Amino acid sequence: MKTFGKLTLILVLLTTLAISALPAFAQESRTFTLTEEEINNSYAVTNPFRRSLSDVQVDLQPGQVVISATLQLRRQLAKNVVGTFVPNVTNGRIYWTMTAATVDGEPASSDLVTQINNALSSSWVNYWRRNAQPGRFTAIDITDTDLTVTYTRR
Repeated sequence: MKTFGKLTLILVLLTTLAISALPAFAQESRTFTLTEEEINNSYAVTNPFRRSLSDVQVDLQPGQVVISATLQLRRQLAKNVVGTFVPNVTNGRIYWTMTAATVDGEPASSDLVTQINNALSSSWVNYWRRNAQPGRFTAIDITDTDLTVTYTRR
């Protein structure tokens, strides 16, 4: 009987240890990388959601992303727009901030940049809620050729 009791105690301890180790495995850090070429060849860039956008190009630069496009609004001449975006990881989320914008070479007003930043933050959060696995971002690194995101899955 003593052997059965010891065996049971060992099994309970092993099960408890295994269950307590599961969260550690779930917290494994992962990375994914997108190259500039993959981004520019993606469906969202080659076929923008808004029909008013065309010739979209994404240029990765150290620490920032520059997006240029042609904007054709109704009854207006086409305009070349360029936006510079810088990412920041805060509380497990990535926040993109537009730091500069030009329309046909002229700087955009600070009010317009603020409006774009407000719209951008909500759309980015909604995109990740729909398309990403649960987790927390820990880092984002942008070089001339690729964008690497590190996250911890839940």
